Amino acid sequence: LREAQFSKGYLRNSNFEGADFTNAIVDRASFMGSSLRGAIFQNAVLTATSFEGADVENADFTDAYIGDFDIKNLCKNPSLTGENPTTGADTRLSAQCGPAK
Repeated sequence: LREAQFSKGYLRNSNFEGADFTNAIVDRASFMGSSLRGAIFQNAVLTATSFEGADVENADFTDAYIGDFDIKNLCKNPSLTGENPTTGADTRLSAQCGPAK
């Protein structure tokens, strides 16, 4: 899925475990209820994309462009934990959410 384009994608309740979205454009998409465990979003555009209820454990958001409103919601996701098994990136830190409280 590298460099994929999912503009306005309705991707709810999908399984993208371990998917590589590097350099992808995933704007205005909904991953509600989806499994994104271990997914890689390096340098991806994720504007207006919802991760509400999605499992993002071990995902890597390094250098992803995420809007201010969207990053606030992503940082509230309780599954934003772990370390990506492929890249070694800390999930919370890669999303620029800071350490867990």
